[in-house]
Order: sequence, then C-alpha cells, then structure tokens
Amino acid sequence: MSNLTNRILEQSFDPVTHSLSVTDQVHRMNHLGMMFHASGKVTGMVDTNVDEFMFITGAKAVHFQRLHFDFGRGDIDILSYEDTLVSGNGSDLTSLIFNQNRESTTTPLLAMYGAPTVTDVGTLLHTSWIPPTGTGTGQSADGISGGGNGEEWLLKPNSKYLIRITNNSGATIDYRWEIVFYEPDF
Repeated sequence: MSNLTNRILEQSFDPVTHSLSVTDQVHRMNHLGMMFHASGKVTGMVDTNVDEFMFITGAKAVHFQRLHFDFGRGDIDILSYEDTLVSGNGSDLTSLIFNQNRESTTTPLLAMYGAPTVTDVGTLLHTSWIPPTGTGTGQSADGISGGGNGEEWLLKPNSKYLIRITNNSGATIDYRWEIVFYEPDF
C-alpha cells in the first residue's frame, strides 16, 4: 500500500479506543492538507465596471466548497463560466492561496488570476444577483450583502473558469471575496 493509503487507514481509527472514526469529507481533506483558502478585498470598483477572476485547474478535479463575496452596496451580478478562452491570463494571484492545514507543505494545482483578457466567456454555469440593500429604494440603497456559488462545485481537470462581477449599484463600491476548495490526492 502507498504511504497515503496507510496514513488514511491510520487516521480512520481512534488511537485510544481503536474504534472506527467517521469524519466528513471536507474535515478530512483539511486534516490531510488538501484544503485551500484565498481571500481579499477590492476597493474603488466604479459603477458599471466589471472585475474578473479566472481559475485554471490542474490535472485533478477541484472541489469548490465556497466562493463568497460581501459587498458594501447592492445591485451586483456575479456570473460563473466554464471553458473560458483568454488571450492573456492576467495578474497571477496564486500566491494568495494558502493550505488550511498550516502543518502541510502541499500546494494547490489550481492557479488563480485577476483581470484576464477574455476572448470568449465560455458556458454560463451559475448566476448570482446581490440586490440593493439597507434603507432606501433602487440604486440609492446602502448596506452589506453577500452571495456566492451556492453548494459545492466539482470543477473539471485542466479547464479554465471565469467569475465575472458587475457593479450595477450606481456608485463606487468595495467588496470582499473568499474561496475555499480542496484537491484530493487520490
């Protein structure tokens, strides 16, 4: 058996009682050092502007657990695409991705970029709308609202994915983003 298989088997039993121990998949991926996280804040996104993030998966499937955004003002569209074509990847943001198991030295195969030069968005997979929030009506409403990808997405190996955020709020906004994913090593 491989070292990884032995490690998984050893972790399946409680060391004191020797009984079978059951852990959900996400928790287990974190302990095995296969869970990754990235986050950041974008300031000064002008009304009607578009921000884009591109993810390029490696040779293994990527399990996106969380893709979440928090906005200081509503009326935002978030669209997710698969099989995006680009003429330039944009700014490399891969250094913002960290292993959630801080004892692990495993790095992700997934690469992340900001502001790619998109020639074809690809297939639309998911839409999110962050409505105007707080008090007031329409584009005059302020407040904090968030949204994301819903449930887990299993991304194809060796593929490009695009997240496109459009500010329709009528004002300049700031927002926060966060991704959490795992890449199984088996």
